[in-house]
Amino acid sequence: MQINNNIIFNTVNNGIIILDEDLNVLAWNKWLEIYTKIKEKDILSKNICKYFPYINEKKLKRKAKTVLVTNNPSFLSLNTNRYLINIPVSNITNTIFESMQQDITILPYDIEKKYICIYIYDNTLMCEINQKLEKANEELIDMSHRDPLTQIFNRRYFSEQSKKIKSFSQRNNNIPFSIITLDIDKFKKINDTYGHLVGDEVIIKVAHIIEAEVRTSDIVARFGGEEFVMLLQDCDLDGAYKVAEKVRQDIEKTSISVHLDTEVKFTVSIGVAQFSEVDNNNIELTLSRADEALYKAKNIGRNKTVVSN
Repeated sequence: MQINNNIIFNTVNNGIIILDEDLNVLAWNKWLEIYTKIKEKDILSKNICKYFPYINEKKLKRKAKTVLVTNNPSFLSLNTNRYLINIPVSNITNTIFESMQQDITILPYDIEKKYICIYIYDNTLMCEINQKLEKANEELIDMSHRDPLTQIFNRRYFSEQSKKIKSFSQRNNNIPFSIITLDIDKFKKINDTYGHLVGDEVIIKVAHIIEAEVRTSDIVARFGGEEFVMLLQDCDLDGAYKVAEKVRQDIEKTSISVHLDTEVKFTVSIGVAQFSEVDNNNIELTLSRADEALYKAKNIGRNKTVVSN
C-alpha cells in the first residue's frame, strides 16, 4: 500500500496498523517500528494474531466485522494486561507497569476492500497516575480505620465490621463469634510514675501481643485509652476464653525497659462474651456483657479473665 509513504502516517505519535478482513498486516507505521523494533517489511502480509499469539483472534475479527458493517469506529476493550501488542516500558521512567498500557480504536479504512485501521494510543502515564491515586485513596481509607498510636483498628472500623460479621453469622446457621474486652490494669499509675511515653510503649506492646494471638480473620481494635476489643469469628465461648487467657498470660510475662536497671511490668483484666439470643440481635449488648465481665475481673483482684454467662 502507498500509505506507508504518507508523512502523517509515519510522523504521528501513535501506532497505526492497516489490516484486511482476515487480519493480515497491510501497513505498519514508523512509531510501531521504533517501539516494537519490528520492521514493516518483516510483518507485512502476516496475520497479526499469528504473529502475536496472545491477541484474541475471535474477538478482534468480531470487532473488525462490526466496524466494517456499521462504518463507525469502535473502541477495543482489552484484557487485564491492557495492551494489544506487548511493548515493554522502561522500569526507570515507569515503576508500575512492565508493558505499555494502550487504548485501542478500530476504524473503517476502506469499506469496499474491507480494510480496517487500528490506532494504538500510549496510555501508560495516565494508567500509572490513576493507579497511584487508587493506592493513595486506599491508604487514606485504611488510615481512617486505624488507631494512630498502635496501628490496629479503631472503634469506628470495629463497629462497621462487627455488623457485617453478625449478618454473615446469621445467614450461615448462626456460626458462633465472641467478643473479648481487655483493659490495662492501673494504667494511670504507670503514666503518673513513668510518664506518657512509657504509657504509650505499654499500649503498643499490648496491641502487638494481642495481634500475635489472633487470626487474620479476627478483628482487634483499640477503643481508646487503655481499652482493647477483639472479635473472634467462628469461635465459641470456650475458644474465646482460651485465647483471652493466652493473651493475659503473655502480657503478664512482658515488661518495658525504662532505664538500665528498671523494668515496668503490667497486667490486664479481660471480659469474654459470645453473641447469643440474649443480646436481642444487638451486638452492642454482647459488648456490654463482655465489659461487665471485665469489671468483675477488676473487682476480684485484676489480672483475671472472666466469662459472661
